[in-house]
Amino acid sequence: MQKSLSRIVLAWNNIVGSEESFSMENRLYNVVCVLAIAILLIFLSNSLMLHLWQSALIAGAVVLIEFVFFYFSRFKKKFNRSIILNAVVGYLALYFNFFVNSGSNGPTLFVFFLTFHLLIAITPTKMHIVWMALHIASVCVLLSLERLHPKFILHNYANANDRIVDMVSTYVVSLVFTYFIVRHLRNYLNRQKHETEIIALKLKAMFESSSSCQLFVDKQMQVLYFNRGSAEFLSRMYKKDILIGMSMKQIINPAYFCDFENNFKQALLGISTKDERLLKYSDSESIWWNIVYTPVIDDMQKTIGVAFVASDITEVKMQQENIRRKNESLMRIAHIQAHETRTPVVNILGIMELIKSEGYENAYKYLPLMEVAVLNLDEKIKEIVDQTNQARKNNITVA
Repeated sequence: MQKSLSRIVLAWNNIVGSEESFSMENRLYNVVCVLAIAILLIFLSNSLMLHLWQSALIAGAVVLIEFVFFYFSRFKKKFNRSIILNAVVGYLALYFNFFVNSGSNGPTLFVFFLTFHLLIAITPTKMHIVWMALHIASVCVLLSLERLHPKFILHNYANANDRIVDMVSTYVVSLVFTYFIVRHLRNYLNRQKHETEIIALKLKAMFESSSSCQLFVDKQMQVLYFNRGSAEFLSRMYKKDILIGMSMKQIINPAYFCDFENNFKQALLGISTKDERLLKYSDSESIWWNIVYTPVIDDMQKTIGVAFVASDITEVKMQQENIRRKNESLMRIAHIQAHETRTPVVNILGIMELIKSEGYENAYKYLPLMEVAVLNLDEKIKEIVDQTNQARKNNITVA
């Protein structure tokens, strides 16, 4: 049973297209085309049985046209062009059917109502006002023509029973058609809702597990969402609870609020900004923050708020400072070894040359100069030792 159901679902997806390859509107339009072809075939059979030859001719022609539109939408992926042409053909077919199938006494008005629901279900919102105006205008014009020129209307029912059969069958088919379309939409929306809930849970788990302070702030600087990290920080630092609707002025460090306001306004203009700042708090604790302001944009491409994410980078900054100090120690050692140590060594070598040149007879008179040079050398060696000890404190190995 399960395998049979899976095969049916697979076959249906092959007919109307998969969700991965087609948009919801495109798939719904393909469903509409398939159901329309099936229903038109029923209309065709019903018209033939009732000897409504004009209606049968219309139904047969529209079946072929619907199949062409379905082919271009499903296999050529020309969805927008197909739906506009389909709507035009549908209007023309309804106009013609109104005149050849008893006007307001026939089923055409039922089908007008049905096509309106289909068009607003599968077209963009901006087109809905167009379909509404066309449907209202079309029905008003057709009924006015029927009232003013009743001879334009052909009455093809042989008797009252034929009319009842045609009206009831059209009503039932329209009802069933509407049911399947609404059911398809509800199933799609339920799947989307389920997937959205799963994504929301994953995002919430990710946000809640983060130690960063993450807030969603509306355009009036009021908190719409906050994660656990934000609540814990505010409780620890200010001894108060963060609440939905709270103003950011009650949360942001007063020394930083002016810069926050400027960055927030930039984000509302659609410009993402980053900032690094050292802030001091009442308990003498200082924290380095990496702060990111990201505009939050809705489906209508309007900025509805700002995502505020502040990450504690104090440890990173301390590491950077340690590295800076290490580099300074290394550079100082290298400078002493390359330059300052060289001077007393050169002086000692010079004094030794003088002593040698005089045959070591007057060496005693150069001893004070030698002492000064040795003391200078000793001083530089001590400085190197001090820098080396400092470097070792900073975990540097000096060769």
